[in-house]
Amino acid sequence: MNDNISIKQKLYAKCMEYVDEKISALTYAIEEARESAIQESKSSMGDKYETGVALMHLEIEKYSTQLSESMKLKEILSGINIKKLCALVEPGSIVYTNLGNYFIAINTGEIILENEKFLTISLASPIGKALYKMKAGDKCIFRDKTIEIHKIQ
Repeated sequence: MNDNISIKQKLYAKCMEYVDEKISALTYAIEEARESAIQESKSSMGDKYETGVALMHLEIEKYSTQLSESMKLKEILSGINIKKLCALVEPGSIVYTNLGNYFIAINTGEIILENEKFLTISLASPIGKALYKMKAGDKCIFRDKTIEIHKIQ
């Protein structure tokens, strides 16, 4: 049981690391764009200046939206109880199937731990919706493939 919690803790930590790196990179990008806009305003005049500043503001808005989305992902992660052993597919569960292993949290892609591959997915993803509330032994059809749940932790 401790090994299962340990794997869950490691998967959770990798997801949190992914989100934290994203937040850090976006925060840096916003600061860089703001600095560029300030420099642009100091060195230019006229239409060229206005175009450059407008582009920088668009860039800042884009990064700010992405930052907001990343903060929401961090909130979702923070709400997951990784110490809970799950009987049903729900946030924080590790789902072992005939087609692969899934960690239900946020979409971060594939993580390899202890020679096992885990795909981190959210319940909002198509496969997450298909697996939600299922239990070990249940089967479902997803994209013309039968998924059989072997175990859930």
